[in-house]
Amino acid sequence: MSREERVYNVGRKLKFTLTEDHLIEDGSRGVSHWRQAWPLQQLSPEVESQTGRPQGTMERLIGGVTIFALGIIVYFSDFNTNVPLLAPLLSVVGLIVMGRGLKTLRVETWTTIRKWDGTAATSFSHRNCSPAERGAFEEAFAETVRHIRRTRGADQ
Repeated sequence: MSREERVYNVGRKLKFTLTEDHLIEDGSRGVSHWRQAWPLQQLSPEVESQTGRPQGTMERLIGGVTIFALGIIVYFSDFNTNVPLLAPLLSVVGLIVMGRGLKTLRVETWTTIRKWDGTAATSFSHRNCSPAERGAFEEAFAETVRHIRRTRGADQ
């Protein structure tokens, strides 16, 4: 195998680089940036696509509705005259929490790359990536890991 690096942009702010020995993930979300590398010998060649909602979606929605409802109750209660800014504060916080819950309400599909022992190494959403680029990455990744395991063995 050659020493070339193959770079796959699987999202607007996420790229994977396949080298001879490692899978390198470079990404950013907001002000957070990360770079993580995994030896290919420790990864499973099988990539897995999963579909579902992110964890905590319903809890966020229920929490947001509850906080918003508390804001309305406080507004119409006698408590509002003693603490006049509590009702608007609760309403705004409730709307923000509900908005975050609604944002994750949509069912999504993502690809998971697992280690040889079955634990998840990394995953990425299909929302902002090109299907062709994602497919090329998944195929090249599986082929490279199989080649490494055949030629060097899985336990090195």
